[in-house]
Amino acid sequence: MKQTKFSTWTVLILTTMTLLTVSLRAQQPTRQDTLVELMRRIDILTQEIEKTKLGEVAGPNYERRYGMGPAASRVYHLAKTGVSLAGYGEVVYENFSSEKDDGSDSGKADKIDFLRHVTYFGYRFNDRFLFNSEIELEHAKTGEGSSGEVSVEFAYIEAMLSKAVNFRAGMVLTPVGIINELHEPPIFPGTLRPEVERRIVPSTWRANGLGLVGEAATGLNYKIYVTESLRAAAFSSDGVRSGRQNGAKAVAENLAVSGRLGYSGIPGLDIAGSFFLGNTGQDLDDSAGNDIDAFYTLWSVHAIFARRGLELRGLFAQSTIDDVTKLNDALGLTGSSSIGEKQSGYYLTAAYDVMPLLVRGTTHYLAPYIQYEQLDTQDNVPSAFSKNPARKRQNFYLGLTYKPIPNIAFKIDYVNRDDDADSAVDQFNLAMNYLF
Repeated sequence: MKQTKFSTWTVLILTTMTLLTVSLRAQQPTRQDTLVELMRRIDILTQEIEKTKLGEVAGPNYERRYGMGPAASRVYHLAKTGVSLAGYGEVVYENFSSEKDDGSDSGKADKIDFLRHVTYFGYRFNDRFLFNSEIELEHAKTGEGSSGEVSVEFAYIEAMLSKAVNFRAGMVLTPVGIINELHEPPIFPGTLRPEVERRIVPSTWRANGLGLVGEAATGLNYKIYVTESLRAAAFSSDGVRSGRQNGAKAVAENLAVSGRLGYSGIPGLDIAGSFFLGNTGQDLDDSAGNDIDAFYTLWSVHAIFARRGLELRGLFAQSTIDDVTKLNDALGLTGSSSIGEKQSGYYLTAAYDVMPLLVRGTTHYLAPYIQYEQLDTQDNVPSAFSKNPARKRQNFYLGLTYKPIPNIAFKIDYVNRDDDADSAVDQFNLAMNYLF
């Protein structure tokens, strides 16, 4: 290490002496200009030496790794053993219409919420092993009578065997859809996460398990995990979201396999297909005392294209559940309260940074965006049951994102909500997001 420092300073001194010699031999009228250029070059060299001395802490690297968000990937950029720290947060104001679409009172009060603050803590043991975690504080506080909570979103050990094959074990994010892994708010349009990726793909969705992740030089990337499955006893006509066990004293009578295969070999492009398969009965019995398997199949395809200020996103997801008649009977669900045998949804998003058109050479970001989504958590129900028209929804978003720097975002949007029961409530939202 001493030899490296000595060599660096030697290069700096020799370079400085050379530049001084050149400047002294120059003609008198250009001496001042030469000295200015000399000082500029010395300053550049000094900065490079400081970066060499500081190593990985000279500046944060926000390049995504293995499908994780930019802040969540921080630990992968440590050059040596040590701790990484990153995070994000969001404050959201929601202003609801006083009426539903049918003209009746909405009954919704406006609210402002420090929705979440997240800290990523990582540790690199050596060239082969690292630990990565996400700790989330929701709704600003915890304690008796409060609606807030602290939870572990993921926490895993990774053995980096090669870029193409890495072993991961612990609490992991189920690799389905876009938002479940890329949920840092400054990196997606909209004040709220798409409803399709909350109802059809139940993000944020984590589970305990193990698996393999990797990337290839061709741009292909993959993940495959074995984890605890969902718990069908918490399913409803509004989807499977409540069936997430989140690795907390999770019933593991039924396990599941999930995975993703993606391609990002073209700059700005990210396309992928993903799936989740497994029984969800978790020892639930029917009236005759027989096990209910409730096999659950979820698959999705998505594409993101972001280049030269333009960002396009699209996702389609569909799931099916077996044994729904038995499930309804075991859970006491009748009529239009049936769990959907099939759930489906999609959304399309477009945003464009207009700031370069307004201010030449600016680094600020100002992007109008639109988003349309459609979802139905009762796309199909057993023949003895009926559909609830409120479960078939369409949402149209129109908004604006402003970023003074890439890590801070201010958002505003209006959401026109519709459903087949005319019971939807429109809303206006404001949000402040940060990432570090």
